[in-house]
Amino acid sequence: MGEAFADMLPYTLGLIVSPFPVVAVIALLVSTGGRAKATVFELAWLVVSWLVLLALTALLGALGAGAHGRQPAWLSYLALAVGLALLAVAYAGGRRAARRAAGQAPRVPRWIAAMDAMTKPKIAGVATALIVANPVNLTSLIGGAIAAGRVPLSLVQQAVLAAVFVVLGSVGVLVPYVLTMREGGEERLARLRAWLILHNGALTLLLVMVFGLLFLAKGLRGILS
Repeated sequence: MGEAFADMLPYTLGLIVSPFPVVAVIALLVSTGGRAKATVFELAWLVVSWLVLLALTALLGALGAGAHGRQPAWLSYLALAVGLALLAVAYAGGRRAARRAAGQAPRVPRWIAAMDAMTKPKIAGVATALIVANPVNLTSLIGGAIAAGRVPLSLVQQAVLAAVFVVLGSVGVLVPYVLTMREGGEERLARLRAWLILHNGALTLLLVMVFGLLFLAKGLRGILS
């Protein structure tokens, strides 16, 4: 179990550093009834992340990923394919960024601007979408599942590992709460929101590239060993 957790740990970085979930929490905190809305987002984020990770880990376990105590060949090829796909996405994203006009300000997604008027079910839906439709967050969970799935674990152990992984990965979305507890918190939130939106593309590309290399290394290590 300890070995699986050590292998899972690097993938928490994607959840921690992913910009848009943090921006979403900030948008909710500065809205009317912000703390209650942000809490809904946080809970949905935690629960859905945990369920997705647990489901992926259980699926890999059911497919025999950890049956022999070592990474099977098909899992190595899967990691290799994911790594190559992520590097291709990073390359394409870099090309698009290079073509973008210099000094052009990034547009704020419409869903962020609309968050202060969203109902709680819609807020939970946004949290879910940011997990399953965001390549960085979903890749983080896939990486964690591959790391955990290659070790023979009981369902309870898988659930505990998934919970610890998700809690650690949620540090980023808790930062805005800490900022609001200090004087001048709203001003800090505004600056953080602007910075994250401005650098979202660069952060996302960096994370996709890093994860691509991690998956590539994991796949090659399994194939060549």
